[in-house]
Amino acid sequence: MLTFSRRASPQVSRKNKAPKPTYIRLDELKAGTVVCVYGVVVFFKPPFRSRGTDFCSSLKITDQSNQKIRCNVFCEKLEDHPKIFQIGDIIRMHRLFNDSIMLVNTFGFSAVTFNGVVGGPVEPRTSSRSFNFDQEDVRTVEKLRSWAAGEAILPPVPTIPLSAIQPKAYFDLTCQLLAKAPVDTTRTLLRVWDGTRCPHKLLKVMVKPDVMEGPSSFSAEKETLIADILVYDNHVEFARQLKVRSHFLRIYNLRALPGSSKGPGLTSSQAEEVDHLAFHLHGGTAYGRGIRVLPENSPDVQELKRTSAPCSPPPWALSGQAAVPLASSRRTLSIHLSTHLVCQCKPKELLFVMGKERAVFPVITPHSP
Repeated sequence: MLTFSRRASPQVSRKNKAPKPTYIRLDELKAGTVVCVYGVVVFFKPPFRSRGTDFCSSLKITDQSNQKIRCNVFCEKLEDHPKIFQIGDIIRMHRLFNDSIMLVNTFGFSAVTFNGVVGGPVEPRTSSRSFNFDQEDVRTVEKLRSWAAGEAILPPVPTIPLSAIQPKAYFDLTCQLLAKAPVDTTRTLLRVWDGTRCPHKLLKVMVKPDVMEGPSSFSAEKETLIADILVYDNHVEFARQLKVRSHFLRIYNLRALPGSSKGPGLTSSQAEEVDHLAFHLHGGTAYGRGIRVLPENSPDVQELKRTSAPCSPPPWALSGQAAVPLASSRRTLSIHLSTHLVCQCKPKELLFVMGKERAVFPVITPHSP
């Protein structure tokens, strides 16, 4: 199984300098051939360390033929792997070897991926330093999106916010990394948030402040929004390379467990609390378990920034705080009272409310300006 490397600077070629590849439908693959394919991702595992020196990405794809093919990609560098973030993503792969059991990357392999949501921008995410991409590729991606939507391949909810977590559930979480620390040789602590408040009491993992990368503590209000995640075994190596505050993450197959057994890094009092939730990313790669860093331009990252960022009121607004009842899973909302209309002698006022959900405020009715 061959690896590949690229040293050229990134560029997108809009004009073909070589014969355009011929893409093969998955039901037309022949054993022993090198092929180029398009497909919809129906299963994937984030890159993980193989038994050799490479990282391995494992995925399963399908197309309009309904044929499902397993693919293994081996690359020395994580950044060279296909940038797949959720089931339903579209992937284009060049120069794969079909060994009759699965597709394996060969010399000169390249991959480009796309968000699989119908109507979204067709923006290539590439593991290649140079690649061809034209209107025919756009049409192919849009056809696959429409077909996949009709087949209900995309999950109804790709990730679950902290405000919707249930005990004993497995879930995928999109979040920002705020701090991290080693617990021992097999565990790393990640402190994350997504701007929402978990309705359950969360177990806090205690480590020495001098080993914490990033702030060792936050304001009392922000602490109620932060989740501590224990990362185990093979995921520790990747977790220790993450950059605090710079990285937005998608964590796959995370487990929410009530209570916890006593162990290093856990407070003895909380270990007895069965109503506290602890988040664990267990070792192994079953069910796609792992961590991926999301790109800055990801729609999920932009939504996360919008949700977790403080409200910026207009300069002519009066500002104040209105606390949500403690039983609510929502965070404190910033409320801004506008005097703009009042100054014009109109019997109305404007309220600017920054928050994730409007359902908890039935008395507030939005109006278009």
